[in-house]
Amino acid sequence: MSAFSNDLLRASARLYSRKKGQKGPLKSAYIRRSISTTYYALFHFILDESASQIIGTSHRFLQRRRLFIRTLSHTGLTTAFSKLKGNTIDKSVEDLFRLHGTPAGSVTTPIFVKNLATAYLDAKAKREDADYNLSASLSETDARQLRRRVKKALKDWEAANSQADRDAKSAVSLLVSLKGRLRD
Repeated sequence: MSAFSNDLLRASARLYSRKKGQKGPLKSAYIRRSISTTYYALFHFILDESASQIIGTSHRFLQRRRLFIRTLSHTGLTTAFSKLKGNTIDKSVEDLFRLHGTPAGSVTTPIFVKNLATAYLDAKAKREDADYNLSASLSETDARQLRRRVKKALKDWEAANSQADRDAKSAVSLLVSLKGRLRD
């Protein structure tokens, strides 16, 4: 995981951590900022992963990765992950995930991909509430649960290292770079 994503996750926990002797409910601003920060930890993780998959990890490509990351958007990620949240890959992009020699038909979504997709979509919805919907009731529990869920999705992604998993990660990165759309 990138140092920046790790830093953001630590910051999100500090926002809902209580100081010694602190009692009563946390201020809403801290809870909302924690939720938003957790979302951004996941968002930047996905950007870094996609850039590393597509461009490579060599330090000499750092500037190229940074430029590539600037082409990605929240909307593009949402479109991409909306196609990966089910038990099977959305038909519009399943050929991107189908390996050579695999018969036609639906393609099962790898669990680590599905977990990342659903964590992203949930985190984005909660971040939008936290940042823009002051009527939404958000609790310390919401912030803690979201952070745990995001951490688990990142851990599962990083633990997926078989050849099939690496192929799926490559396909996810390509789909993210294509903003979730393939030409018909």
